Amino acid sequence: MPPARLALTRTYLAPSSDEAPGGGELPGVADVGAPREVRTEETHYDTADLALAAAGASVRRQTGGSPRGWVLELPGRGPRTHEVRHALGRAVRTAPAALQRLTWAAARGRTLGPVLQLATDAVERDLLDADGAVVARLTTRRVQARPLVPEDSPAQTWAEWQVEVVDGRRDLLDAVTDAWRERGAEESDRTEQLRTVLDGPEEGGQPAEPGDGDSAGALVLGQLAHDVSRLLAQDPLARIDAPGAVRALSSATRRLGGVLRAFAPLFEDAPRSAVLAELEWLTGVLARAGAAEALAERLLADLDEEALGHVAGSGTGDPAAVAERLRALLDERRAAARAELLEALDSERYRALVAALEALVADPALTREASRSARKALLPLVAEAHRAVKNAQRDVDPDAEDADVPAGDPGADPLVRLRRAADDARDAAAVVVPLRGEDVEEYADALKALTDVLAEHEGTVAARAVLEELVPDAGQGAFVLGRLHALEEVRSAVARHDWEEAWDAANRKKLRKWMS
Repeated sequence: MPPARLALTRTYLAPSSDEAPGGGELPGVADVGAPREVRTEETHYDTADLALAAAGASVRRQTGGSPRGWVLELPGRGPRTHEVRHALGRAVRTAPAALQRLTWAAARGRTLGPVLQLATDAVERDLLDADGAVVARLTTRRVQARPLVPEDSPAQTWAEWQVEVVDGRRDLLDAVTDAWRERGAEESDRTEQLRTVLDGPEEGGQPAEPGDGDSAGALVLGQLAHDVSRLLAQDPLARIDAPGAVRALSSATRRLGGVLRAFAPLFEDAPRSAVLAELEWLTGVLARAGAAEALAERLLADLDEEALGHVAGSGTGDPAAVAERLRALLDERRAAARAELLEALDSERYRALVAALEALVADPALTREASRSARKALLPLVAEAHRAVKNAQRDVDPDAEDADVPAGDPGADPLVRLRRAADDARDAAAVVVPLRGEDVEEYADALKALTDVLAEHEGTVAARAVLEELVPDAGQGAFVLGRLHALEEVRSAVARHDWEEAWDAANRKKLRKWMS
């Protein structure tokens, strides 16, 4: 399957059927290409209850225009969307298995069948720079959408303007959309537009913000529900290796575990412990995938030939040759970690975990403690989570060397245990932000600074282990590896120094007054 394509796009409901305005008055635009007429015909596929549309995703089969084939579109950050394309094939009754696997989080394995036919007549114009290169594309569309169930459903039509910019030209994107808004155009969400065609507009207002009067259980369950939704939203993006998706999925999974550990007295032990054990499994898989990616970025950036160029030709090793060997090793580890992640996401174990998380939120086994007021029940538990950080901090020997930690056992490193305790305390604090506001946020920010320093230390340990692995067969290139190793030793020393200052900042009594 081809890799996902990242587009920087915004679509607006047009105030008229006129062509989308834009031309030489825009930054970096010198000319406008000739208009091209394009007709696209596509069928959208979803579950019977439109689960993909509810998740902001779409699967469509394009049979008119170019390119022809299947397209999965997933929402990214802001105006970014992620597309995965698949060959057209002969199937028309349901979407290809590869796309159904990518949409499991929304569809839960249910068959994706045709729900909507869309016909679009479009006029495209390319915006060109002074060299004649395309910097953006403006598209004017007239869209006709007809639900397939029931068969006699009437069609609906509307007009759209769309801009897609090249190479992340956000300044150009903003200039185009500012001009369009001045003309009365309103930003459109295509999946929401189609959902309205299929199912009518959603009803109901926004849920009320929690406050002091809410029970402890309600506040904690609200946070758990948020993070379960976040996990499901990142699931398909992690499967296509979208930028930042594994990190975001790991963050949501870690927060779920942190909240369940910090607020354990609110839940019956057996179901909570079972879910927590599976979350720790998934967190480990995600951590290995994220660490492999971060390690590659770290070491390959250090191997910049310009930074180490004066070493080449001096008889001490060629940085380019060392970089090739290092890159091969890191690519192998990234591939193995990614394969492990995809196997986990496709496993029955992961699916059972998602079902258990949703059951925990929808029908939780709570104790009497959960019915107490949020302020009385939760603030002491947050204070207890902070005491756990203090206990972990006491176990750290400031004069210890990284070599004292057993190889292959990160949990044996007191600094790693400290980082994990600080993560849990930060996750617990996030739950009570509605109760204590900015004071809690300041505390959480201080803990974030501490965990960042500790994560940097973990990165130096992992980097040095990889470099040491390459030394025996490096020949003269061992000198280059030695320089990189020395750089990581310096970073480790800095991190070991900085964590104490970061801890002192996070442990200030003034910063924790809100806990009482």
